[in-house]
Amino acid sequence: MKTLPISVLDLASRPAGGSNAEAVAGSIRLAQRAEELGYDRFWVAEHHNMPAIASSAPPVLIAGIAARTTRIRVGSGGVMLPNHAPLVVAEQFGTLRALYGDRIDLGIGRAPGTDGATALALRRSESGLGVDDFPQQLVDLIGFFHGGMAADNPLRGITAYPGLGDAPETWLLGSSGFSAQLAGVLGLPFTFAHHFAGEHTEEALDLYRAHFEPSAFLAAPHAMIAVGLISDDDPEVVRRESLPGLIMFLRMRQGKKPAPVSLEEALAYRFTEYELSFVASRNRRQAVGTPAEVDARLTALLDATGADELMLSAQSATLVGRIRSLEIVADLRADPADAAA
Repeated sequence: MKTLPISVLDLASRPAGGSNAEAVAGSIRLAQRAEELGYDRFWVAEHHNMPAIASSAPPVLIAGIAARTTRIRVGSGGVMLPNHAPLVVAEQFGTLRALYGDRIDLGIGRAPGTDGATALALRRSESGLGVDDFPQQLVDLIGFFHGGMAADNPLRGITAYPGLGDAPETWLLGSSGFSAQLAGVLGLPFTFAHHFAGEHTEEALDLYRAHFEPSAFLAAPHAMIAVGLISDDDPEVVRRESLPGLIMFLRMRQGKKPAPVSLEEALAYRFTEYELSFVASRNRRQAVGTPAEVDARLTALLDATGADELMLSAQSATLVGRIRSLEIVADLRADPADAAA
């Protein structure tokens, strides 16, 4: 872990009683602290119609974060391509690349990032709700950035300005074997959503590596895993910082649209035996715990997966908690000799 690139995934979380402005400001502050601590990338995810999440417009948020940082790479984790025309994504990220140079990453996903009704509002037709044409959308997007569309592609005569020649570093994101295989076939770097689909991580990475074909982007497979992170020196702080997010996650799995949960509500919540068992199982392979526990879990996970990069989804209920978690992992990576000096 000391030499591996480590990055941050953020959702611009809106706290109970907080505003969207506070959520966005918190995301920027977290990015600034991540840069100070030496993290490599800071990505924001696309979600819609979710009261606790303010990252519904990644390109706009990326622009704000990149303007207030200087070194750290900034990108999407990810843009949900079926929600958008590939031409628009190419123009948006080409513009970001023109503004901020080679600091911009484009992580692409195929899930809607929301419920079915909201997906329909985004895509504007029921025919757009399927994902069968996602591979072609991805190929079209790559074509807008790099050229070389097939002769029979009806989009061949269209040029993205900015876009063509302004390609960001492009990743395919996924939580299933489908995205893993597609990333391999296209020779793209791949990020697996271990933070919410951890039971399939090794299987997906095996599929990615088995299907990998060298490309203009990569000569060999390159995989990153996203891991949930909540840490503090005090186990009680870890428990308190975990509670609101766990309750929202449980409600989301029940098909509900969870509003932000206050600490007071979380402390009063009575978990069922099933919920406790589910939470324990989910956290077992996430970076949740004291520094020593986080170190052991991340080391074991990296040994098991052989990941080339690590991305941490800082999930503490408070901004202070998210920053502290990033500081702890940065301390774990530090060379003791450097610290003594």
